[in-house]
Amino acid sequence: MLVLLVPPARVGAEDAPAAAPAQPPGTEQSAAPPADKPAEKPAAAPGDQPAPPPGEQAAPSAEKPAVPPADTPAAPPEKSAATTDKPADDARESDTREAMCLMIESAARANDLPLEFFARVIWQESRFQADAVGPMTRNGQRAQGIAQFMPGTANERGLLDPFNPVQALPKSAEFLSELRNQFGNLGLAAAAYNAGPRRIQDWLAGSGYMPQETRNYVSAITGSSVDDWAAAGRNGKMPQRAPTKSCRELMALLKRAPNPFVAGLEQHITLSAAKVWGVQLAAGFSRDKALAMYARAIKRLANVIGDQDPSLLSSRLRTRGSATFYQVRIGADTRPEADGLCNRIRKAGGACFVLKNRA
Repeated sequence: MLVLLVPPARVGAEDAPAAAPAQPPGTEQSAAPPADKPAEKPAAAPGDQPAPPPGEQAAPSAEKPAVPPADTPAAPPEKSAATTDKPADDARESDTREAMCLMIESAARANDLPLEFFARVIWQESRFQADAVGPMTRNGQRAQGIAQFMPGTANERGLLDPFNPVQALPKSAEFLSELRNQFGNLGLAAAAYNAGPRRIQDWLAGSGYMPQETRNYVSAITGSSVDDWAAAGRNGKMPQRAPTKSCRELMALLKRAPNPFVAGLEQHITLSAAKVWGVQLAAGFSRDKALAMYARAIKRLANVIGDQDPSLLSSRLRTRGSATFYQVRIGADTRPEADGLCNRIRKAGGACFVLKNRA
């Protein structure tokens, strides 16, 4: 059971207001001449020197005053490196997103996969990061690249460089298409992509179990449970959603909206903490971000955490004014129990610490 302990708070207090933008450079006014200065003859044109009195030589140019006349406009200040680099960085990021979308669309179309399904698989695997590296498995290996191929699977599929999305995305779509043909629908194909075909075969035959990580994975991508997909067989179809116009639109939607697993997580929230002690796995000033952080943690730590539901607590920090601070914890009845769970999480490569939920 996911548990929430929330004191009364104002709506929208999580996020601090953004700082006001800086004034654009070059807007300073030029200095005006002093009011008590007597009127003088008009200044000579730039580069001209006044004629010297009779019998005197003109002053050499090296002895001209270094300070410009008062009516000369001030030069605009130089732009900082951060200001000049930002447009270039934004342009590079936009080009990267554009190229990534073209590759995702091309791979999905070539293998007759729904664009939204394939994009959600890649988002769930790597958040579209070509250099992503997964946590270490029990056999000492890590999933690699944008499609998170394990080294052995990459070798079987003829993928030479998992970190090259030009190679990895077509191989990923090809593999998902084969898994759909093998198991009959996209939901079981996603399950096999995550847990391996052999494990899904054993589970369907009643001789194996379905990892909680894979259950969460299938729900996040398809919106339906792996049990529903198994019951539907070859008639199983993706739930109807509002169609997206392009990969770029879908990418923006995925980055903006919480995933379905986070939404499902919130359905377990109640109004009080049931356990005295808690093992904290995620925290933040945004409720959605704290839950998303927890969702990523249990993806790596499903074997350690098991089916235990978290508690969502909230408080206010004096140093942050009225902003609400959210904390996601796994409950424990005693301090030794909490310490033991946190130690197992750390040994599995996770981060945690133990706190008391209530006095």
